[in-house]
Amino acid sequence: MSKRDLENEFEAKYNDYGNMLYKIAFLYLGNRSDTEDALQDVFTKYLCGNYKFKNPEHEKAWFIRVTQNKCLDYLKKSGRKNVCIDDIPASATYQNNDTEQDIIARVIALPEKYKSAIILFYYNDYTVEEISKALKISKSAVKKRLQRGRDILKLELEDYAL
Repeated sequence: MSKRDLENEFEAKYNDYGNMLYKIAFLYLGNRSDTEDALQDVFTKYLCGNYKFKNPEHEKAWFIRVTQNKCLDYLKKSGRKNVCIDDIPASATYQNNDTEQDIIARVIALPEKYKSAIILFYYNDYTVEEISKALKISKSAVKKRLQRGRDILKLELEDYAL
């Protein structure tokens, strides 16, 4: 593959998945630098591999899974378990207020299996079926993870009367 072909393929895939993957990675990592590094690694892996996908949904699921795994690797290497609220820039929130920042911080602090489901469902508008395919778990497992994640968040955010 020529350099120009690689550039075109990168641009096409980045246009398709870049924003979605950035949101996912940022919610895991909580800072712009690590997020950009993780995405660079994901797209490099894609471009260096010779991946064949069954359909666009399979490809999208692959990008999500690789992004999540890359973020978990970054967290393990850095020794971080959760992201500090102070590390989240105001531009990362939708309404740019303390409540939104606190909610995002609480989502980031969720155990990994609940966090993945919550991020895909609420921040990326995935259906339960799409999450099931992306995470390679049953639909009932997705529903249970969403419920448990919501229960944890509800307890932690009860002071807000949301």
